[in-house]
Amino acid sequence: MRIRPPLSWLAFAALAAGCRSQPFGEIDRDNAHAHLDQAEADIAAGSYPRALAHLAEVRQVQALDPDLRAREQRLIDLAARGRFEQLAEAPADELEQLFEAELPERVRARAGVLAAERLLAEDRRIAAYRMIKEVDTKLPGHPERVLAGDVLARAGLALIRDRRRYNLLFHYRPRGVQALEYLVLHYPLEPRCPEAYFALSEVYEDRGDLDEAIERTGELLLYHPDSPYARAASARLPYLRLCRLQRDDYDRGELLRAEVEIAAWLERNPGHELEAWVRELQRECQTRLVRSDLYLAGYYRKTETPAATRLHAERARALALEAGLEREAGAAQALLAELQSGPDSAAPPEASGQP
Repeated sequence: MRIRPPLSWLAFAALAAGCRSQPFGEIDRDNAHAHLDQAEADIAAGSYPRALAHLAEVRQVQALDPDLRAREQRLIDLAARGRFEQLAEAPADELEQLFEAELPERVRARAGVLAAERLLAEDRRIAAYRMIKEVDTKLPGHPERVLAGDVLARAGLALIRDRRRYNLLFHYRPRGVQALEYLVLHYPLEPRCPEAYFALSEVYEDRGDLDEAIERTGELLLYHPDSPYARAASARLPYLRLCRLQRDDYDRGELLRAEVEIAAWLERNPGHELEAWVRELQRECQTRLVRSDLYLAGYYRKTETPAATRLHAERARALALEAGLEREAGAAQALLAELQSGPDSAAPPEASGQP
């Protein structure tokens, strides 16, 4: 049998649950004016924490006179400004307490973002990133997005370049990836986003995740085509495509795309410091295109398809001669000579299309 508490107990429990600590006494529409006077006196005395606590209580009053509500908001701004000045050198914890207070969103957002900035100054970069996320989650669309984006970018870029460990087991760099992915998604107008995209691309390349590396590089060029990182990114993009292709005969379309991107870069950036590297990349791309045709020509030779063999061999020879690839040009010429001499002639090893 379940024993039920007396009715008086239930009433007491309900009353206790509904009670709220009121250090300034009962505040309602009739006496709100006097409480605002007291808060204003606290502000004049420099007692900003007490003034904010008092104003937070006044803020809970329903259907307050519009003039009093406007005065309350003005006093909150004054008290918050003074409190932020007091906390200019204080630990982040005190700003976090202000962020959790029942104050207007503009004050809480300012407190939360300043707390993140203070955490970053204390070299608590992961905590700074998490603080910005918490502000965004609790106060979506807050008015401190400019400073929040700046703090987030600085924290993320510092983390992604740090190859050390923390707590013996964990690495800083993956936390930097998380922070910068959050940055480019939620703060796309932050001036450091191009740098973030570039850093993310480099990390994904190091991990061997070339799909993600190509995607981040493409997004940099799409959203920030005029940034200082755009030239290097547009040179990296075809390089990453070539790295992703494991076999030259697998996807000729990707090779052709890389060739077009390289040619466009060289045309737009004559004399650039990366020009020598990009020209080496161009030669590599042309070599792989020639080899792609040689592989295909060798395949069609084995399947006794003369027309297809001739098509790929002629194309390989033309591009090889244009690029100055003598060995590959000789292999293509040998395939063509074999076609002219008849199907029973033996082809030299280079003409087989095998590496």
